[in-house]
Parts: sequence; C-alpha cells; structure tokens
Amino acid sequence: KKNIYIKKISRLNNKNIIDYDPDYKTENYCYKFIGDTGHIVLAYIINGKINVIDENELRKHTIKPKTSGQLYAMAGMSNPLFSVCLIDALAGSGKTLLAIATGMRCIDKGQYNKIIYIRNSIESLDKGEDVGYLSGNDEKFRIYNMPLFDTLEFIARQMSKDNKETQESIDSKIDELKSKYQIETTWVGEMRGRTLSNAFVIIDEVQNMSRKTVQLILTRLDNDCKVVCIGSNRQIDNQWVNKYTNGLSLLLDEAENDQPELNMFATKLDRVVRGKITEWSERVFSKK
Repeated sequence: KKNIYIKKISRLNNKNIIDYDPDYKTENYCYKFIGDTGHIVLAYIINGKINVIDENELRKHTIKPKTSGQLYAMAGMSNPLFSVCLIDALAGSGKTLLAIATGMRCIDKGQYNKIIYIRNSIESLDKGEDVGYLSGNDEKFRIYNMPLFDTLEFIARQMSKDNKETQESIDSKIDELKSKYQIETTWVGEMRGRTLSNAFVIIDEVQNMSRKTVQLILTRLDNDCKVVCIGSNRQIDNQWVNKYTNGLSLLLDEAENDQPELNMFATKLDRVVRGKITEWSERVFSKK
C-alpha cells in the first residue's frame, strides 16, 4: 500500500498512476489517495491505471470488509481481470473468510461456476499423529479442511436472521452453500493430470507448500480460472520448507515484477480482526 497526497481527489478513475506517483513500481498494487480536505479514496492499479474501489458496493454483502486491507483484498479478488491474487496475511486477519465470500460473490455474478479449496496436509504441531493413522480418505483430509468448514458455518450464521438456530439448521444451510456454489476440496496428491476449469480456486496456507507443489497446482488451471493464494511466512509448519524456499516466497518475489502472460494482484492483511487474544499472541510470539 502507498499513500498519495493530492489537492484534487475527484475523477481519479482510469487515470495513469504515473501522473500521480512518478516513482510508481509494479509492487505498489494498492493506493490511498488523501485530499487536502482529508477526504480519502482507496484504489488499486491494473495495467498502470487507477481503479477506484467502490466501498459501498463491497459493503452491501453478507460478509463486509472491516478494514482498508480487507477492502483492497476483496476488490482485487473480485476483479476478473486479475488471474492471480496473492494475499499475504497475519493469523486472524480474515483471509480465508474473505476469499470464500468473494468467490461466492463472483459466482453470483456469473464469473465462475464453482469454488475449489486446496490446502496441504501439513499438521500445525511440533509432534502429532500422522494422518495415516485415521481411517478413510474423507476423515483423513476433513481435518485439514476445517478452516473451510468453519468459514462456511460463520457465513451461514451471518445469513441467518435467527440467532437461536440449532446446529442442525446451520448444518443444513452449510450444505445449501456447498451445493449452490459447488464448493469442492481436493488433495494436492490428486492434482497430477487434472484440468480445472471455470473455477475460483483458493490455495490456502501457501507458505506450507514447496515451489514444486504450487507449480503443480497452478499448471492444472485453464484460462477460465482465477486463483487466490493466501498465506503467511510467520506460520510455516512444513519442516521441509522455510521462508526462503516455500511457494509463498516465490509468489511474493514475483509480485514485484510485471507478468507478461497475465495480470497479478497482491496485498497484505496486517490487522488482526479475530480477537484480542489472537492479536496479543501475534505480537508476543512473533518477537525475534
């Protein structure tokens, strides 16, 4: 994100960013324009042009962005001109919720037919039972997709007007969401040889994937797909990668460069919205 102070803040849409920021670089995807009266306009850049974010439109939906970072993320993920979106985010910043909610919004608009959620089978433990000790593939991989199921439950409860709904009723609403938006989960080990079409693809916890794994997934997507990659190098659980060798780091490096084949969008979510315990934990345990 970058702040730009200007006198006249109106009529920014579709103007050349270089006219307002002579030092513009590809890595500056998001801008906050601040007028001399204190009026603020949020925008993102695509093909060197300023795209003003329609905050009112984004706040109309069931899941409303709470911070400017979430506004940037939701706006970027919503734009079909971006084929690859990268969200570098703190724990508890709402990254998975925003991605799922935006995917639903895009499907409602007819941009894609389904949501595919991909998360690696890496345990967030120092030591723990191997997934192989659980019986059946569904049970083995359900535990790794719990962020998705938690997100769907939250959305279902937000959509409900009755705060006293039973869990059975909420579960029914979750099934309706999964059916309406054709929400699928897949295991990375199943990806070789597949072709994913007309899908809003979410790759969660990219920092736990090797570069080879991320390449495997991305080469499965055809031209009708959008991919949203979300993660944080502060939450690496895979002992075989580190902050220099994982897939997220490669994508962060690429976000600094022009991509000749496609339009890429990147932003950060650096504010915790889950709660004060998460915010405190991020501060205390992230100390060097």
